[in-house]
Amino acid sequence: MYSCPCQINECVLCEAQLFSGLSSKHVCEIRGLLTKHHYTPRQTLFREGEPSTRLYVVRSGQVKLTTSLPDGREQILRLGVAGHLLGFESIEDETYPYTAEAVTPVQTCGILHKDMLRSIEQDPKVSLRVIHSLNQELGQSLGMIRDLGLKSAPEKVASFILSLIPTRGTPLRELNLPLSRLEMAAMLGLTEETVSRVMAELRREAVIEASRGHVEILDHGRLQGLAGVVQSP
Repeated sequence: MYSCPCQINECVLCEAQLFSGLSSKHVCEIRGLLTKHHYTPRQTLFREGEPSTRLYVVRSGQVKLTTSLPDGREQILRLGVAGHLLGFESIEDETYPYTAEAVTPVQTCGILHKDMLRSIEQDPKVSLRVIHSLNQELGQSLGMIRDLGLKSAPEKVASFILSLIPTRGTPLRELNLPLSRLEMAAMLGLTEETVSRVMAELRREAVIEASRGHVEILDHGRLQGLAGVVQSP
């Protein structure tokens, strides 16, 4: 039996996303194509319009994704947390469609787009995982559009707090909240005053506890209910 010496499971790309379930030999070959990156707060992973060369997965930390108009107006699209794919949308495009900036210390694992495409061509299992990952990304985007158009202010804020929970690893109660109230308001289509009022109500009702730069979820079930999340029986 082939034994892979490279400890591929140290990389989230292989651990939980695109390459899990492949043969040890194939995974070990892919391991040599992966690179780990570390970023400090305010450091940019890539900028909107730059040549698109690499796919990233967030291993830890939070990444702010933004897009802007020529006149300088900027919109926060979402926060990328552990387990999120970045740059996947541009795997066959020439440029990145948004800017990715670390807002906390961030670790990522990456692979060049050309190497990713070669892996897709060589193994149908990778192709199926790519389809699955793209489907998840599309679902998240559609969910955000729905939330902006249909949800009330408390539902939007509750949904945003839940989105801070990493998609891999042990679920956390204490989370980094790297955005200001003004940035949260712009992202959620609310006013700064409304965001502050809703956060105060959630604290008063013992759903969360919040301090500068952090939020602690005290009642996860109730927060899900406020966000309109249907809980499994």
